[in-house]
Amino acid sequence: MTARDCFDLPMTGADPEAGAGYDAYVAEFLGYGPNLRDLFAVADASPGAPLINAHAAALHMAFEGAEGWAFARPYLERMRAAGNRANGREKLFCAAVEAWAAKDFFAALASLDELTVRWPADLCAIKWGQYHAFNLGDQAALLRFGQRASVVHEGAPFAHGMIAFALEQNHRLAEAEDHGLRAAEISIDDAWAHHALAHIMDAQGRPREGARWLDHCAHVWDRKGIFIREHNWWHAGLFRLALGRDEDALAIYDERLWGEWPEFPQEQIGAVSMLWRLELRGLHVGERWKPVADQARARAGEHVFPFHDLHYLYALARNDLDTEGFLASMQRHAQSQTGEAGKVWRDIAAPAGEAIVDFAAGRRADAADKLGALLPRLHRIGGSHAQRHVFEETYAACCGEDFGWTPHRAAR
Repeated sequence: MTARDCFDLPMTGADPEAGAGYDAYVAEFLGYGPNLRDLFAVADASPGAPLINAHAAALHMAFEGAEGWAFARPYLERMRAAGNRANGREKLFCAAVEAWAAKDFFAALASLDELTVRWPADLCAIKWGQYHAFNLGDQAALLRFGQRASVVHEGAPFAHGMIAFALEQNHRLAEAEDHGLRAAEISIDDAWAHHALAHIMDAQGRPREGARWLDHCAHVWDRKGIFIREHNWWHAGLFRLALGRDEDALAIYDERLWGEWPEFPQEQIGAVSMLWRLELRGLHVGERWKPVADQARARAGEHVFPFHDLHYLYALARNDLDTEGFLASMQRHAQSQTGEAGKVWRDIAAPAGEAIVDFAAGRRADAADKLGALLPRLHRIGGSHAQRHVFEETYAACCGEDFGWTPHRAAR
């Protein structure tokens, strides 16, 4: 008997037990739960199920480091072996994962876009589509996926949080807040909706309200996976910075942002981002850079996302650890890329890397010249407005301006 998933869509090669395991994964994935790894056992027991193995590969690659690609390999092999029996929806998801494995994120996004037009019931595929749109700095695609979620899954948990964040990234803040509040009404457990509302309050200059909102929601995060838990605490730290409570932000760093899983790229990115901001405000962070930089050095040569590389590079620059070698590798990678990816790496990411090295070395006029020219296009490297705001703060510091909180400029 062939299983159907929680969206009532058929799954090739999956018996009811495998289907139940996949549905549990979907709930964990959409809700940022802590038990995503349970999917691997489901996939191991279902070698003939291409969709399940494709999702297992995707989950590994979403680690966003070289280890993820290595651990994805057996699931990719099973996906390919069973792919000739896949149905239309599954073939499109497998195509997205195949492109992802080749680091062709634009092709992965295109396959997920087509899939979710034809099968918008697949909320899990919509979520993965938003993941790629976000990393590519494609706010229009982020919104397209979010709109499909909100139309087809009206009233369902997690759908409104997805559209809320997409609307915020497209500067439609009033609509975003409506959806974010609706998501919290449906389920206060929706940590992504907590995150979307934090973005809205940040963008509107409501740091006191934002801090209170996240403090109100924080009890939920201990039951969540590491990414959303640490990332929401990162936002809580930003609100402390906006309120001039730098020491409180530093305490959040020590207690919530570093040390649980130092090998995790997202923990590394969040740590760099917070230490960078703290130092821009004149706070001495002591030896906290060293373990972060040691982890960043291990990422040399990976070049998964330009947003990540710029953070790794700054950590190395703050510790005098082979910055030139990392930047040279980044520039070689940029020259090897083609199409849209090549434009982003060559025209934006590599020059931004040079600017960051200049800034860390005290060559502030050079850094200002380079960063100033890049800021209007910097969204192409991925990340959110709030995450990229550190580059605006850095530019302001180069120019001797007040680089404290200001509303995010709409073009960025």
